Amino acid sequence: MKVTVFSQISIDGKLTLGGNGASSKALFQRFNDDDMRFIHKFRGEVDAIMVGRKTIVTDDPQLTNRYEAGRNPIRIIPTTSLDFPVSAKILSSPEETIIATTEQARDHEMVEQIRAQGKEVIFVGASQVDFKLLFPLLEARGIKHIMVEGGGQLNWQIFDLDLVDEIILMQLPIIIGGSETTTLTDGEGYRNIEMTKSFKLHAFDARSNYNLMHFKRELASQRTH
Repeated sequence: MKVTVFSQISIDGKLTLGGNGASSKALFQRFNDDDMRFIHKFRGEVDAIMVGRKTIVTDDPQLTNRYEAGRNPIRIIPTTSLDFPVSAKILSSPEETIIATTEQARDHEMVEQIRAQGKEVIFVGASQVDFKLLFPLLEARGIKHIMVEGGGQLNWQIFDLDLVDEIILMQLPIIIGGSETTTLTDGEGYRNIEMTKSFKLHAFDARSNYNLMHFKRELASQRTH
């Protein structure tokens, strides 16, 4: 299965303005309709799109391809907590949605509420979502390409597990700053250079509003997941 991290960032790698937990929507004010069409076109080319619970709570996205009817990816939300509103667009809109959570959440009242809206809940992992279990389950269902539009924590988890094959970045020519502001990857970070994850620049395109950068994982063809 192919995993693509797709993100909009500043020069200094920030995903949001206003500190940790802020919305990313402000960055999208810098994109025009053609830029948004590029994002949605990519959504139409993948089998599934994945974001974390914080994105659902903060931005309430629909995660669809609004430019091409019938080309919507399956929406996958990994979360150890089912703490998001029943009114969230991912639940109230008809597109296929999978909530991946933990065994500890089996008795959570939200499980039946989610299922009542026609969405699926799966349990992978005891106290944390186990991506090493989740991704093979998704692949067995015919999902061959996942687009991850995660925040810093979700991105960190899948990078740390060596599950990412490529990165596509739309880098805006702005500096945001802020030691508490969410970056492309947060998490624990590495203190040993040998542990870092290496990617090679595959393509670069200086567009009118942003720089488009495409990285591929070194030796990705030799890995399996």
